[in-house]
Amino acid sequence: MARKLVREALTALLLPGEVVEDAVTMVSELATNAFAHALGGRALGVTPTAGLPELQIYARGQGTEVVVRVFDSASWCGAVPSGENLRPPVDAVGGRGLELVNALAVEHGGRWGAHRSRSRLGSAPVSGKVVYFALPARVPWCPPRRDCHEAARELRRLLAARRIGPLHLSDGLRMAVLSVRPEITIWVRDATFYVTRPSAGAVRRPVGDVEDVAEEVVRCNEDLDALRG
Repeated sequence: MARKLVREALTALLLPGEVVEDAVTMVSELATNAFAHALGGRALGVTPTAGLPELQIYARGQGTEVVVRVFDSASWCGAVPSGENLRPPVDAVGGRGLELVNALAVEHGGRWGAHRSRSRLGSAPVSGKVVYFALPARVPWCPPRRDCHEAARELRRLLAARRIGPLHLSDGLRMAVLSVRPEITIWVRDATFYVTRPSAGAVRRPVGDVEDVAEEVVRCNEDLDALRG
């Protein structure tokens, strides 16, 4: 199903056929990992709905990049492997999926990674992790026009749906401020999100990238909870 959805979505976005097929290969590896490690190989029909693997596909950066994310509810397993750590032992039966994802992402000038996250679906979001890849694209995509107040309200809605909060929204003249917790504050002005993050400085994103900003806030929130847990 993940392969089918990615192929249909990226084909509809008019990405080159080679890119589409490599993206299908990449998401197949990520979905297989989620099934094998997060679900333990169990059939979906015997698995509780909360925390099932999730697939998300969206454009960001005014359509200059396509992002594919796979969420699973398996516990966080430490730093993202890179370099030689991506390569399993010569005699290993499996474990080469991330090495393949890395190679294809590099080939297309893209990137990939993993981070803590929280589920989007179900009535009770659960913690877990996301493994993602992002590929350069020229997507004919025009995000909805939002002023700072509309953008802040949409971000608040996305975060509240994932049980992040309590959230405090303040509106000003051509500016809005969304407070998530003492370490995370989002300022919205001049069609831009300014996200302050603990020990990592601030990041800027256009208001059209509200999904990306919501994921960054969730990631920071989960990292802080883990440090305090």
